[in-house]
Amino acid sequence: MRLSPLVGALALAFALAPLPAGAPATVHADTATARDLAAATAAFEARTGARLVFGRDDLPGDGWFEIVRPLPAARRLDAARIALAEAEKYPPGWLGALGLTTVGVFDGLASSDGDGFRPWVEWLGGYRYFGMWNGADAIACAYYTDGQLPLTFHHEVFHHVDASGAGEVSHARSIADDARFADALAGDAPYPALAIDDADQAALARIADGDVLADAVSDYTAKSPGEDQAETARYLMSALPDALLQAARRPELAGSQRILHVLAAYAAAGPDGAPGPDAAWLVDVALGRDPAAGRAARAFTGRAAAEEQALRDRLAPRDDDRRFTVWGQEDAAGVNHTLRADVARFGKAARTLTALAAAAPGHDAALVATLARDLRLLARYRRYIGSRWTISAGTERSFARARDALIDGIAAGAPDVAAARRRAGWDDLADGDPAAVGAPATATSLDEPRERANPYLHEVDDAIDDAALAAAIRRVQPATVKLGGGSGVNLDPRGVILTAGHVVDAPGTRLTVRFPDGTEVSAVTTAYDEVLDLAVLEVDGADADAADLPWAPLAAAAPAIGDTVVVIGQPGTRTPDGEPTHYQPWHVSVGQIRGFKGKPLDDQGLGGTKHDAWTYWGHSGSPLFDDHGRIVALHNSWDSSTAMRHAVRHEAIVHFLAEHDVPHQVR
Repeated sequence: MRLSPLVGALALAFALAPLPAGAPATVHADTATARDLAAATAAFEARTGARLVFGRDDLPGDGWFEIVRPLPAARRLDAARIALAEAEKYPPGWLGALGLTTVGVFDGLASSDGDGFRPWVEWLGGYRYFGMWNGADAIACAYYTDGQLPLTFHHEVFHHVDASGAGEVSHARSIADDARFADALAGDAPYPALAIDDADQAALARIADGDVLADAVSDYTAKSPGEDQAETARYLMSALPDALLQAARRPELAGSQRILHVLAAYAAAGPDGAPGPDAAWLVDVALGRDPAAGRAARAFTGRAAAEEQALRDRLAPRDDDRRFTVWGQEDAAGVNHTLRADVARFGKAARTLTALAAAAPGHDAALVATLARDLRLLARYRRYIGSRWTISAGTERSFARARDALIDGIAAGAPDVAAARRRAGWDDLADGDPAAVGAPATATSLDEPRERANPYLHEVDDAIDDAALAAAIRRVQPATVKLGGGSGVNLDPRGVILTAGHVVDAPGTRLTVRFPDGTEVSAVTTAYDEVLDLAVLEVDGADADAADLPWAPLAAAAPAIGDTVVVIGQPGTRTPDGEPTHYQPWHVSVGQIRGFKGKPLDDQGLGGTKHDAWTYWGHSGSPLFDDHGRIVALHNSWDSSTAMRHAVRHEAIVHFLAEHDVPHQVR
């Protein structure tokens, strides 16, 4: 990887870069109309909260350059489009929330005073400048070229960011920040490496140019620490893949410390409720993902875990959620207001998470799983209280309101599950499996699997030393199956077999499905997707009527790099050359998630989830279980060039099951 002080197109070093003599380069938009420009400026204001203007009289206050040349009408639409594209790298409304009210774009900026870095330009009639921040609420940017305008925009925006914090703009803030900047560069208080997961680093590397900012961006940074930071900001925002990668991989570089400082300034600038562009946001921007959706997903995931933990911390459940701490005491009227407030927490958490999930597409299953667990906890809490005290009518109403709020939230992601919960009594809610689809009282429990003769169960213990992991996998091993020349897993007590598409080859294919206890059933392929390499076979006829088969749940969320996985599959009895292998069926292997490739719903012929659990010919269709015994992917291939195993991604499985309305349970 080469090091450079940013030479090339992104270097620009715009304070010193020469321009051709005469008028500046222009981009003519012959088709621009007043309506197009009005729409573009309106879009800019809607996105940023700041006005976009092109004339000196539209800038607030005084103190601007002596020469502020208005932008010709023919160039305004191009300027608006460039400004909007760059503004979309920041969160919606964030610039306005910082107090930046006006962004001006002009044909040229000049002054009769130079600062040692500016050339005298005849057609401007002064020393040429690129931009200016007025120290309060507005920035001005010259538009000399298409490549220069984005850099100037981010440079000047950062000056405003650097002075912003807690809803105020203060020069003292930016001066105080200079000391932290100096400490980082001197190594006295360096910033840690940026945390970006391996999959995103690999994706960034594929689109990066390979440049590394070893030190300062340009000679112009010598003017002041503030200019050094602003120059770094324009480099960061204009070379996101390279800048983010080096901040994650090479934090010891002076250039990386500059980038990390700028990221910290973005994070600290916004008022409450208006977070700036953090690393995760900018990774999404660089990779072309919707950063708002990514932030919403992270907000939901973090809040869901926090809310669930807060409830448990408050009630201190013990003995498998059957004993609790009950806070408060009854008043003279026999009312324990503290208890009622604790019960109300459940409803408040449900409403909060439901709202967050609505802004985070694809998190319905996680919402349902979280609220279902909370609902069972609430029911067990009520039963514990009722076994020791008389529940008053008012407290009973508090429990009912909390229950209804939880079920309403479940209905947002799984109406059928919610309907079953509404029909269930409190005892059923307390005793049922929170992940089961259907009435809680009759749901199959994975914690107490039906006893079956299973001569292959010992393979779990032989392969797994960790007692907790072995126990989790023992519960779901009975649901793994052999069919045709491949493997699979049952998703439902009535027999719904998930396998790789190439194991069955076509819809309508009928195969015999064998469970490890020797049970054999006939099943027909009812759902098939060649692109996702997935298929489902359903047991039918008399077999279905008598079915009470062991099943395994689907995980509510996709796995992460480094997660432990266990694969249970069927090694082929012969090699591709016809030689006997002597491998045993229901083979168990342990590995880790090693990475991801492509988008979740891309062609899964070479599965998008990489793992290193050992597999053989015949393992196609084998489930990858996490450390709780939940399906997180489906093995289907291996890369002969790297020996890396591949599996169909969790997101593809979720999409496939939903698209074909396949019955299954989520845990």
